[in-house]
Amino acid sequence: MLRQIFRCIKPKSKDLWNQTGLTYGSNILKLNNTRFYQFNLNSTYVGKGSLPSNITGKENIYAYNVLQKVSMKKHIKTVDSDVISTKQFNDMLNQNWRKSSIGDIVDTFLKVKNYCVLNNINVSDTRFEKLVDGVIDNCEQISDKQLISLLYCLAEFPLEASYSAHNYHDLWSCLDDICCWKIVEWDNDTCFLVADAWYQMHLGKFCDYIYILLDRFVKKADKLTKEQLVNIYFYLNICRRRAVDFEYEFALEKLVNEMDVDEMAVVAMGYFKTKTKIKLTSILEAMADKVSENSKNIHQISLSAILKVLRYSQPIKIFSKIVDLSDKLSTEVDRLTYTCCTHLALMSTGIHSYNERIFQEISNKFIKEISNDSLIRIKDIERLLNALVMFNYDPKTTPNIYKAALDELHKRQDELNDYPRSLICTLNYLSLQNIYSYEFLNKVLDIEYIDKNFGKGTRSVPREIFSLNTCIDIECPDYSGNRLPPARKYKSVKWLLDWTPTHDQWKKLTKADQLVLSAIDAVKGIVKNEKLMYINHILPHFTRADIVLCRNKKTGEFIEPTGFENYVLGDVMFPVNNSSLEWFAIVILGWNNTIHNGSALLGHSLMKDRQLRKIGYKPVHVIWNEFTKLSEAQRKNYILNKLH
Repeated sequence: MLRQIFRCIKPKSKDLWNQTGLTYGSNILKLNNTRFYQFNLNSTYVGKGSLPSNITGKENIYAYNVLQKVSMKKHIKTVDSDVISTKQFNDMLNQNWRKSSIGDIVDTFLKVKNYCVLNNINVSDTRFEKLVDGVIDNCEQISDKQLISLLYCLAEFPLEASYSAHNYHDLWSCLDDICCWKIVEWDNDTCFLVADAWYQMHLGKFCDYIYILLDRFVKKADKLTKEQLVNIYFYLNICRRRAVDFEYEFALEKLVNEMDVDEMAVVAMGYFKTKTKIKLTSILEAMADKVSENSKNIHQISLSAILKVLRYSQPIKIFSKIVDLSDKLSTEVDRLTYTCCTHLALMSTGIHSYNERIFQEISNKFIKEISNDSLIRIKDIERLLNALVMFNYDPKTTPNIYKAALDELHKRQDELNDYPRSLICTLNYLSLQNIYSYEFLNKVLDIEYIDKNFGKGTRSVPREIFSLNTCIDIECPDYSGNRLPPARKYKSVKWLLDWTPTHDQWKKLTKADQLVLSAIDAVKGIVKNEKLMYINHILPHFTRADIVLCRNKKTGEFIEPTGFENYVLGDVMFPVNNSSLEWFAIVILGWNNTIHNGSALLGHSLMKDRQLRKIGYKPVHVIWNEFTKLSEAQRKNYILNKLH
């Protein structure tokens, strides 16, 4: 009866196991006479898409090896194996283990382990059924030492095909419940020792024990040692289903300066993989300083992990330190992997400022091997383009890196089928440089392609696809391929735009809202009549609306903008083609649209400027750091001067 109950528990996705099924090569090493496992970094992560999965697997293995394991397993019991033949193996397992003591059952697992490893026999083998029944029937009598020995023994068995494999699911589910019951009696070292066993069994994501451990230590986070806290972040990285509790971050603030750069990298993985931003600036500063200190020898996995979490956690708060860090790393590009280089380039996007040497060195490095799909993934190309187009940077490589990126898309159809998001993002970044592929536009705008890869709902149309569809109306007049269906376009646009704020709205005004309203008020003071202003999303693939003014060239007076009656939200709104009229689009640019502490436009704003001119408007830029510091009268003059 118990067996049927255990079969029903933990109804988790089998696909999740398959995505994390690692095939490790492990070596038993000795350090200070203490045995521990070190996994082979060259082993392969088995999952969909070999390259990204391989990287993810290596990150976890690297993080695991950073953890302090010395002296943790000194109490693990070992038994000399006396099973040398198939007959001995079958005879030993083919007994009524339900009536045996739990000690004998655990010893039997230990005795047959080596034979199973040599002959690639795992617990799902039907010959283990009686032994597994014995564990389930007698699990309540198991001692702590026996439990730990059994867990580590199972970790050395050949890897199962699935976490729900026959016998195996029953066994580990039973042991998981026992661990959850016993955790309240264990000291910290024992808790982490057991957690380590679950990780080695590749069940860290699936067992309840790790989640209970993370919940339990929240209340005493400030009492954890540095090594224990690093372990906590490692298991947060493994689980990935919960945000980092602030209690852990508060404890981290006290210990972060004692950590080396690799331990900080494990912490960074815990934040990034759980999609949690680091809130305390002191932690961000400590990480940036440590990377700068170790710029010459930091491991690329550690560097990637820290760069990712710094970028994710609003690095603008430590702008000067990021600039210093970038300067130090600009000489290290040659030794870094291509993936690590992309994270270094992307750091610039978080601070709206770039290191020209880094961009140039990375571009030169990429262009040499861009056709080598074993070294450079489509994802890597996509990320590099993200950084380059944001600053409209042309590295002047031979061949041109933008054209080379487009050529690679045509060569990597199989990879693009696995990563449709990378395809549309890359095409979108290329559109910022006015580079289009009609073949790929026809592909990604096929409604069947959209439904298959992104879903059929109104909100499922990605912003990139909507933008590409809109760009066709402006910059691809001879395109005749697939288009986003009108009904889908007009419905999805409502979810992709920011609505224009009003002074009397119930929602609290943000700084961005206040900037928009200040600009509208200033324009209203210039034209004297609201009817002479037309506020709408004339380019619907940009989130913020623009203020349209129309001026009679002969009289120099502003007149009411007309000709928009036939347009609806989602259309590109062309001005009336009349040589006697002058059309202005007042574009409000927040801090996200300009370079740090400057007025130079970033990539998307440059694209908007180009496209407004192409359809007949004269862009007038209201730049936040120039406009907000002015008085009301000065703001009117600021805009008026740009209208002349």
